[in-house]
Amino acid sequence: MRLAAALILVLALGAPAALAQDESKPAAKTASGPVAFVTAIYKTYTDSGQGDPATPGLPGMYSKRLQGLIDKDAAEGDVGRLDFDPVVDGQDWEVTGLKIKEVYRSGGDARVRATFANLGEPRNIIFNLVREDGQWRIDDIAETFKPRWTLSKILTGASDAFPDEKADLEQD
Repeated sequence: MRLAAALILVLALGAPAALAQDESKPAAKTASGPVAFVTAIYKTYTDSGQGDPATPGLPGMYSKRLQGLIDKDAAEGDVGRLDFDPVVDGQDWEVTGLKIKEVYRSGGDARVRATFANLGEPRNIIFNLVREDGQWRIDDIAETFKPRWTLSKILTGASDAFPDEKADLEQD
């Protein structure tokens, strides 16, 4: 448990940079839909010829609601609650075997699943997307493989942000 706490502290130092967005840049264009939007995000993690590898992601990729939670969390302290990059479920990344699939869409809401390995560990990330200002944006992110988590719940300090952590504590 001490090792996990130390790792969380080390990882926390890099999380704000992973979530920072440059609001001066225009939001990502997503004319081809939710899958194209999520694919463009992962391209910044997998294509060394594009963008700055220290700050992957797309400007304006979060919904106003989620960006507000991120900004509030960052303003509350140096470290904040988020200690990893939720797009890759880790601070470091080497994304392999990436598959992206739309699993739901109705009007201005969509869900996209990204399955891949990050540094050899399997990941199953669900992106909840909304249409804002004519563009797809991430409104929440969740990991469905253990240890599961939900980004908005982490940012608000919800007791069920990491449901498997509670189950692990009850078994000890």
